Amino acid sequence: MDFSKLKGEKTRYITGLVLVVLVGVVLAFNDVRFVWAVLGVAYLLGFHEALKLYEKTHALSFSFWHYGLALVVWGLAYISPRPVESALFVGMFFAGVLAFRAKNIAQVLPLIYPTLPFVILLALFKDFGVRGVVWLVVIVVVADVGAYFGGRLVGKIPLSPTSPKKTLEGSLIGLALSSLLGGLVGMWSVGFVWALGVSVIVALSAILGDLYESYLKRRAEVKDSGACLPGHGGILDRLDAMLFGGVSLHFLLFFGDVFFV
Repeated sequence: MDFSKLKGEKTRYITGLVLVVLVGVVLAFNDVRFVWAVLGVAYLLGFHEALKLYEKTHALSFSFWHYGLALVVWGLAYISPRPVESALFVGMFFAGVLAFRAKNIAQVLPLIYPTLPFVILLALFKDFGVRGVVWLVVIVVVADVGAYFGGRLVGKIPLSPTSPKKTLEGSLIGLALSSLLGGLVGMWSVGFVWALGVSVIVALSAILGDLYESYLKRRAEVKDSGACLPGHGGILDRLDAMLFGGVSLHFLLFFGDVFFV
């Protein structure tokens, strides 16, 4: 095992620690307005990064109207008891207007990703509270950390042509660790077996989310989606796995008729 690979990334570790502390503070307040405000800042930054990526991958041109739509979506998500439908509602009308004006329908992409996953993260907090979010964070963070360090230490086989630096061994280590710990975190309400199954799917979703963002960046020929997080890149570089994992967890909790009380 090559431990030398783990040295020299102090900035990345510090930023990661700061983000963990920030998430802890937000969840400690346990206030939907605070969560909505902080997550909204992340959403708008991620939305901006996505626009830049789509401009390169789909040769699109975006205007201030797109940012206006993002603000409308986020405002509706706060006041609506069904945040997900807020994004779908705005996206539906925008897609219809684009079709009416015979414009490139691909301009609706930012209202699909990253908008829908961000709105679902807010819905996860609204519907399942702090414990639902903690469960998601544990699964995704452990999957990411396990894959990162596992890949650095023992990884040899590339996971995917989309992201050749990620390894199969690292991903499997991250998947195993996150599934086990996720099962332990979720078992207080749903039992270990069900929580383990949910955690496996959420961890797989997190891996796919990371690959999706890597695919966009490779198509756009950029290293990072942004530069607001030292050592990590942009918001989407850091939250891509969380966004995909959040969609899966929110769906599975409702699908299994499991509610936190």
